[in-house]
Amino acid sequence: MPDAAGVYVISQQANPVPIYIGLTAEKRGLRGRISKFHRSAINGVGNHAGGRTYHRLFGAEVSGLSLRYHQVEDFKFEASLFHAYVADVERRLIWEDVEAQGALPVCNSE
Repeated sequence: MPDAAGVYVISQQANPVPIYIGLTAEKRGLRGRISKFHRSAINGVGNHAGGRTYHRLFGAEVSGLSLRYHQVEDFKFEASLFHAYVADVERRLIWEDVEAQGALPVCNSE
């Protein structure tokens, strides 16, 4: 898992429909953010709202989860636009899922 910024999609292996779509532009990148989701999903506490929601809906079992991600590399625009780009990619994926499923992924709150 890279330490780069990006967007990630979590689904259950038995059902490829995304249950959570998230982003990170933080220092530890995808590796750090996925770790936060994982800890929150297992413990039901922590600073990842999607992970806490997962725990509330599905319990602490995370072995059946699947992960896909888009790592941002070689960003060619001003650094001040970086977060906007990552957020746009996340929002587009969420909206595509809403159009296909009629609702947000179950662990996304917005």
